[in-house]
Amino acid sequence: MDYVLAIDQGTHASRALLFDANGKRVAGHLIPVTLNRAQVNRVEQDPGEILDSVTEAVRQTLQSLPPGERDRVHACGITTQRSTVLAWQANGAPLSAAISWQDTRGAPLVTALQPHATAIRECSGLPLSAHYGASKLHWLHQLLASEPELRLGPLASFLLMHLTGGGHVVDHSNAQRMQLMDISSLDWSNQLADWFQLPLHNLPECRPVVTDYGKLVDSDIPITAVCGDQNAAWHSNGVPAHGCARINLGSGAFILAAQPPNDGIPELLSSLSCSDTQNAEWLIEGTVNGAGSALQWFSEQYGVNDLTARLPEWLADITSPPLFVNSTGGLGSPWWRPQTEQKFVPENPALTKAERAVAVIESILFLLQYNLQYMLRVTTLEHLQVSGGLSHLDALCQKLANLSQRPVERSDDPEASARGVAWLAGGQSGDWSARGEAPVFYPRVDAPLLDRYRKFVDLLDQQAGTPNDN
Repeated sequence: MDYVLAIDQGTHASRALLFDANGKRVAGHLIPVTLNRAQVNRVEQDPGEILDSVTEAVRQTLQSLPPGERDRVHACGITTQRSTVLAWQANGAPLSAAISWQDTRGAPLVTALQPHATAIRECSGLPLSAHYGASKLHWLHQLLASEPELRLGPLASFLLMHLTGGGHVVDHSNAQRMQLMDISSLDWSNQLADWFQLPLHNLPECRPVVTDYGKLVDSDIPITAVCGDQNAAWHSNGVPAHGCARINLGSGAFILAAQPPNDGIPELLSSLSCSDTQNAEWLIEGTVNGAGSALQWFSEQYGVNDLTARLPEWLADITSPPLFVNSTGGLGSPWWRPQTEQKFVPENPALTKAERAVAVIESILFLLQYNLQYMLRVTTLEHLQVSGGLSHLDALCQKLANLSQRPVERSDDPEASARGVAWLAGGQSGDWSARGEAPVFYPRVDAPLLDRYRKFVDLLDQQAGTPNDN
């Protein structure tokens, strides 16, 4: 049986996984990577460490196959964290740290461009935000403009250069996240580049998600798909079911649904799901910046080193938590506000760590539910599928079902992004639907939870303004 290799470079780890023709994982290896928060708005990673972690994960995964089967890996897909950018030389040597998608150092330029916010949204499909790549790339260009043969771009472009041995290219899904691509032409926009004061010749060539990117260095394995992580996760079980929204719960949380033709939602994102030489498919996407990262903040703030082990018990025991204004990394859709004060309401020194932790969990769900309600303005969604690290919490899945009043199916494979890009790279054929008995959480009546949700929305509207005020 032939295999597909998936390279999944995420915020906290690089993974390489092998899938067979039926979507079954047969091997894999994970290597953690570090994340450095020098300041509240500055979040960086070491591009050399990221590259080394990717190549080592690939090496160990391929070596796990018997020698006679290694030549049966017929395709490779690469998925990366989106909106993470860096600068490098033509020979591939990094000139900067990898500036994380969570980094907002470009906020001053974003503020200055507010008069053009509507036009930028219409051209790029994205609301004007410092989380996307353009303002960060501007910051890098200002710093390194005198550097000969300067190359700028998303992390995917840097990795592709090293993994293939040359070239300066990027896929459409990662290019769009730079907020420099015209979604009508699927190429860089001269107008957007002018507004963000960036020369186009420093940027990589835009290519379809599914195309020939060359072969992995020191192998005959062709790279046939490159995609942003959440875009890839949409394809984790093959062709998405009708009426389904998919939620990925990682450092951030993302809710995705098929976008009806010519019917996006201004407050949310239009996100490119897949493209080839003939067609492009689009998603409506809602973004919650603080999911796993909010829990990490809580762990550091309150000295809880074993949070993962304690959450199931705390979620079972705490029935009336406070509210938590979850602005970790800034408020995402539909507010699109920079960092605001994080606080528990009502604040009470007597609140236990358990009560605060459950409040953080519920804040993630409340933000997802608010985005879901926006999606329901243009499409019908009958059930939800969840994946990612936090989805292992049964109580979280049940609360999501109760809040949305929709069945919630948990993916039996937490590697949604890797599965999705493997399916794209492998030819998009075969039945890759979830295997085994995927747990389904059916909605129950939970009036106290709904009441907390209404109070949470009112609280955010008071603190950040209603989304329509943007």
